[in-house]
Amino acid sequence: MKKRIPPAQPSAAQTIAPPMLPKPLALRIPEVQRMTGLGRTKLYALIADGELATIKIGRATLIPLASLEALLERGQQHRP
Repeated sequence: MKKRIPPAQPSAAQTIAPPMLPKPLALRIPEVQRMTGLGRTKLYALIADGELATIKIGRATLIPLASLEALLERGQQHRP
């Protein structure tokens, strides 16, 4: 009969949490959609209304994280 070998304990290096990644400065539209649950049309309407700032770099449309956070904060303040 074979002897059972207990599972190896993780080493200290394996149990240390990975380093925190810095917050992004800006996000693309699909990333904002995933993070907020808002649709593409609604995001572009918010941009057209001046509620969300954008940065264009080439063909990429970026939304500064600070602008998104400000929008969400304004939304929280308007709740009854």
